[in-house]
Amino acid sequence: MTIASITSHRKIYSITLLLAACFLLSAAAESPYGVCAHLNRMPPEEMRRELAGIAAAGIGFVRVDLDWAQVEPEPGKWDFSRWDAVVEEAAGRKVKVLPILGSGLPAYGKPPFRNLQRYLTYVEKCVRRYKGKINCYEVFNEVNHIRPWGETPNPANYVALLRETRRTIKRIDPEAKVLFSGVSCLGNSLKFVEEAFQAGAGDHFDVMNFHPYQWYNAPEAQLPLLIRELRMLMKKHHIDKPIWITEIGDSSSPVRYRLAGEVVSPALRKLGFRPERDTAGTVADPDTLFFTGDIDDFLPEWKRRRALTFEELRTVSPTDCPILVLPGRELFPAARIDAVTAYVRKGGTLVLPGGFPFYYDFRQTAEPDQFRTVQIGNRLLPQLHLEWEAFWVKKGVPRTTTATEAGEEFPGLKLTHHPGMRFLNAENLKGADRMIPIAWGINGRYRMPIAALYQLNSDLKGNIIVAVDSRTDSVTEKEQARRLPRQLLLAFAEGVEKVFYYRYRAGEWNRGREAHFGILRRNFEIKPAGLACQTLIRNLPPGSTRPEILRRGLIREAHWRRPDGVPVTALWTVFGEQPAPQPGRQFLRAETLTGEPLPTAKVPDRLSADILYFTGCGTE
Repeated sequence: MTIASITSHRKIYSITLLLAACFLLSAAAESPYGVCAHLNRMPPEEMRRELAGIAAAGIGFVRVDLDWAQVEPEPGKWDFSRWDAVVEEAAGRKVKVLPILGSGLPAYGKPPFRNLQRYLTYVEKCVRRYKGKINCYEVFNEVNHIRPWGETPNPANYVALLRETRRTIKRIDPEAKVLFSGVSCLGNSLKFVEEAFQAGAGDHFDVMNFHPYQWYNAPEAQLPLLIRELRMLMKKHHIDKPIWITEIGDSSSPVRYRLAGEVVSPALRKLGFRPERDTAGTVADPDTLFFTGDIDDFLPEWKRRRALTFEELRTVSPTDCPILVLPGRELFPAARIDAVTAYVRKGGTLVLPGGFPFYYDFRQTAEPDQFRTVQIGNRLLPQLHLEWEAFWVKKGVPRTTTATEAGEEFPGLKLTHHPGMRFLNAENLKGADRMIPIAWGINGRYRMPIAALYQLNSDLKGNIIVAVDSRTDSVTEKEQARRLPRQLLLAFAEGVEKVFYYRYRAGEWNRGREAHFGILRRNFEIKPAGLACQTLIRNLPPGSTRPEILRRGLIREAHWRRPDGVPVTALWTVFGEQPAPQPGRQFLRAETLTGEPLPTAKVPDRLSADILYFTGCGTE
């Protein structure tokens, strides 16, 4: 055997040892990856198939509702058959189970703090049965909502329940971890958390937990801030405990901008605009991390497009860019409203395709590139001569509609009825302004527009097309895949120990938002988000170091080491395309968001919101 061949064999042997060590380290480390799945509510064959897929994807935890009404269908009659099957199958797949205590409350157990002894009997039965098989319990889901209680949420009541739940669990299984309820982060959730901390909650849980869904904007703009604010609140109350996220995710419901898709293009054509001639502008502003996003759901034929910053919007001529489209996400950086007003004053046509316009302020904080969502209602609307109404702000407004009809100036317009609760009015019009209804929402004698064309002829000279029947909280399947690994990387970089994606398989019982969370379709076909999840886990396996994320304008560059010591770099943009830093850097291996290997392991000239993973040390 030659010296060269001996050296080659040694290299192969070293690589084999290194890969084996990586596997052992990864297997020994507890997984930071979890998913939510309603395993106990599905037929056994579906449950087993889901758990097989979860294990194959490298996901180490599954969060399941431990429905009280299911295991105790009648007072004193217990049936754990479905849960026994879930726990046994999960153990066989080496997937750990996180039960949600207090899910599926029976009628005789509501509210649980007033039926405490019955509730604690349920807790005791569950913990005794699964001691040694389950080592963590989440005490109720989203207790800052009315659903778990059937009445207004009360932090003090939850703390009392949490205290007794933890005492019961620890008496039976001292090693079991008790999780604070995953509070929803829509609205002022930290107020509920702080009041719970003030009532002594910090002594009665082992793991803090919350649900920071990110459908309002790019996750880079808010998710790190939410985690830091929660940690600061914990520090204020002298609580030094790990943080988990037991729900986060995006729906890929096909029902996006339904009304806008039916009314915006006809309104633009009524104004004389044509897709083959006129440019539709969108916002892509790096200073505020605010962007319109894709407009294909409601203006697919408008291929002439132009992305504008707010500074560019102040000076752009409506002749060059006659249409400006904002997102239908109900939020807007209020400090930039003057740029939009100036555009309409010059004669530009503004499109607001969903939800109440400017309902939330996307407010910059002292932290770089971090923004807070603050409800401001209709404070900005007078500047654009707009106004809306709803049952919670105006007496006599119905909670829903029973019919939808086309406006008189849009005869023959085909509309799909979907019950709405948001309406437009003409209360802020000035001078010779007109509000032209495009679609009426009707309930009995109540008849108000859910979509309207505002033709402005006062101090403002442009047009505004508004559709408010519902906000849009879902994304395309492609966008869902883009956002999944970014959300998880951002959370891990902030020190979150575990993240549970909501959910594993979509229910698809209808076309609405709730039915289309999930990284698999109802028929078990994998979605792009499922491929993105697998790719992230392969590149950031359990036992890897905590990612560090560098900010480079709109570009994010993450670094970590796998358990075998091999460095990994991930590159992406918050939105849009950007020139890559150090293009041409050579790595050992590179792959795309969904796991396709790149033909060359070099950093390309331009980056997008699709993460690219690079393995090894980059060289020029």
